[in-house]
Amino acid sequence: MATQKPYSDEDIPDAQLKPKDRGISAVWVIPIIAALIGGWLVFKNIIKEEVVVEVTFENAAGLEAGKTAVKFRNIKVGKVKEIKFSPDLIKVIAVIEFQGVKQERLTDSTHFWVVKPRIAVGNISGLETLVSGAYIEVDPGEGGVPVTRFTGLEQPQIHQMEKGSRFILTTDELGSLTIGAPVKYRDITVGTVAQFDLAEDHSHVTIQIFVRAPHDKYVKESTRFWDISGLSVDIGTEGIKLNLDSVSSLISGGIAFFTEDELEQGQAKEDTVFKLHATEQSLIEDTLTHRAPMKLYFEKGVSGLSVNAPVEYKGMRVGTVTKIGSERDIENNDLNVFAIIDFEPDRLPFDKKRKFKSKKEHTQAIYKIMEGMVKRGLRAQLKKSNLITGKSLVALDFFHDGKTMEIKYVDGLPVLPTVPETLKSLTSMVEKVSIILDKLKSMPVEEIAGNLEEATANLNELIKSFDADKDGMMGLQVRETLEELTRAAHSMRSMSEYLERHPEALLKGKQQ
Repeated sequence: MATQKPYSDEDIPDAQLKPKDRGISAVWVIPIIAALIGGWLVFKNIIKEEVVVEVTFENAAGLEAGKTAVKFRNIKVGKVKEIKFSPDLIKVIAVIEFQGVKQERLTDSTHFWVVKPRIAVGNISGLETLVSGAYIEVDPGEGGVPVTRFTGLEQPQIHQMEKGSRFILTTDELGSLTIGAPVKYRDITVGTVAQFDLAEDHSHVTIQIFVRAPHDKYVKESTRFWDISGLSVDIGTEGIKLNLDSVSSLISGGIAFFTEDELEQGQAKEDTVFKLHATEQSLIEDTLTHRAPMKLYFEKGVSGLSVNAPVEYKGMRVGTVTKIGSERDIENNDLNVFAIIDFEPDRLPFDKKRKFKSKKEHTQAIYKIMEGMVKRGLRAQLKKSNLITGKSLVALDFFHDGKTMEIKYVDGLPVLPTVPETLKSLTSMVEKVSIILDKLKSMPVEEIAGNLEEATANLNELIKSFDADKDGMMGLQVRETLEELTRAAHSMRSMSEYLERHPEALLKGKQQ
């Protein structure tokens, strides 16, 4: 019987181990998918960068929650999500939801306004909203602190994102200026009136204008602005002046500016404040920095002379009559008629670089010059300046009569010697009267006046056809202008009839 060999460890076979399957259980599929969807929604919301702001308007005309778009440069950047009342129920608040606009771009310099059809002289805008409906325009502005509450503008920004500069003008009264009125330089429109408002203390009106680049570089610290609005008729020593810049400025107003030294270094800073003068003539008067008073005595009276009449030297204005009066002559037991004039050296091309320590020193220097000129024959003369109105002016000129005279001083004022009007000047006046009479006879004055009245009547009917609700202000301004034209037409007719009966009035003036 065979003997069985005992088993050893080497005879035991190695176990074959199969790795366990570690796949994801179906139980976890749904939670993982839900997490992925939630993460995507969060990421998508971050990418959208929704920004919600509130804009207050006077009313909700043209606005509709869920439909009214918000645009920037005609690209939709948001919409009106909700419209609600302000806490005091006086105004409305439009809740605007932006997409793709960063919060830091909406600052206290950002402006909102409603775009809708607007019709004004020289400016028609928003006509596309007749089909698409009103929308809100946004101007992000430059700089500022991020905010979420805004006050909407009732009028659109004229110069949105346009290169140029803003300046501030101050005036006592607004007159006929309107938003969008032209700003002109050398009779070329280079800007517009952007907005206006009363000063905080109600002492004056502030007007914001925008001058487009590159024209804004001509606005310097020395630049002067004046109003070119409306129609004015001036009957003075220079004759009858009808001032009208253009039909558009007659209705909507306008502003002009001038820089005496265009080579002056440095453009005026943005928001620099300037004074708006009422007229170009008042601008000249307001910029006169010095006046030297003088006295004149006229033996034959001051017929036709009035305060503010010009003082001329060789046809160029050098001063202004400031006072006319009389004083007792004790020695001759009579009355002396006199006029006080202001000699205005700023009107002359003197050396403006010369500096004086005081106005008194400047005045004394002028008196010294006048003393020398009087010794050489300078005299003052009363002259008829207008044959129709009978107005007079003071003329300064040299008369070589062989007499040497010196300036005397009365109450601290130098007295300029005077001479009566010469026969030569009277003869010249008669010749001018004859020429004017001949021209008046050949002019169809009656026909002109009649045509003017007919034209104003037709225009008046046109104005009546305007819708008072839509164009009330413009219609009122045009009506006032037409009334002025009608009065001018009647005045022309009356003047023609009077001169036909009294041609001597051209020489002597109208007799009461």
